[in-house]
Amino acid sequence: MNGELAQYFALATHGSAWLHQRDASAPPELDRISSAFQFVRNVDFAGAPGVGAWLSELSATGVDRIWLAVPGLQTPVADGRLEPHHRATFAGGLAAGLLTTSATGNQLWRASWGVGDQGAQDRRIWDVSYQPTQPTTVGFGPTQLAITVDHAVAVLDGALEHAARFSRDHDLDPWQAHFAKARNLRSAEDFTTVYHQDLFPDRGYDLPSRQLVATVQAAWVFGGMGSWNDLGFLDAHIQTEYEELTRDLFSAVMQACVAAANTHLISAG
Repeated sequence: MNGELAQYFALATHGSAWLHQRDASAPPELDRISSAFQFVRNVDFAGAPGVGAWLSELSATGVDRIWLAVPGLQTPVADGRLEPHHRATFAGGLAAGLLTTSATGNQLWRASWGVGDQGAQDRRIWDVSYQPTQPTTVGFGPTQLAITVDHAVAVLDGALEHAARFSRDHDLDPWQAHFAKARNLRSAEDFTTVYHQDLFPDRGYDLPSRQLVATVQAAWVFGGMGSWNDLGFLDAHIQTEYEELTRDLFSAVMQACVAAANTHLISAG
């Protein structure tokens, strides 16, 4: 899972859980404590300085939920554009956002990433700015963003099984083991082997959602040089299968994130 997706995800889950509570607790200051912000120097939301200030503004304006929005996963790529799994390797290239919903209207928040201090000793080099727009893009709506966890688990497991089989058939032993490990996490209860262990708040989300996102983190193979994206095959038929399964795997990973982030919230007991 890359940094942009992790940040969108953490904002959706922690923010939604806090809005759902509607108690007197302070909003979570994710930009100070979350692994999804560990390389971020500053973050603002249309002038609101930081996550806590933004969540307080959302609450004051009646926002009831923050949805992870990822449209167009099945839309064919045209006009020579990069595939989504390649675009996601560039800063700002991930086609995703956050949909905030309220009785008075919805807003779509998208992040822009820029290098603020390349030489920062604490490696917090990024400045991130979120800006709201009207969600006119097809697919940015709560109905379209409600994918069941069970369905997402089945789709992702099928994509991982295909990737593992392809890796075995073409002697890609490290990748075969990698995909097998990812599949095993779908039934795990110990998530210490994944990088981001704080993408969910303590309350509000069930174990299957957490297991699904652990699998997602292990299944994220979409990077630059040396990643799964970097493979290529001389045989045209093998190359075609590789491209198709990669496209399917990326789509399954993103659908899984949407399902887990947007699942029905569990009320505190």
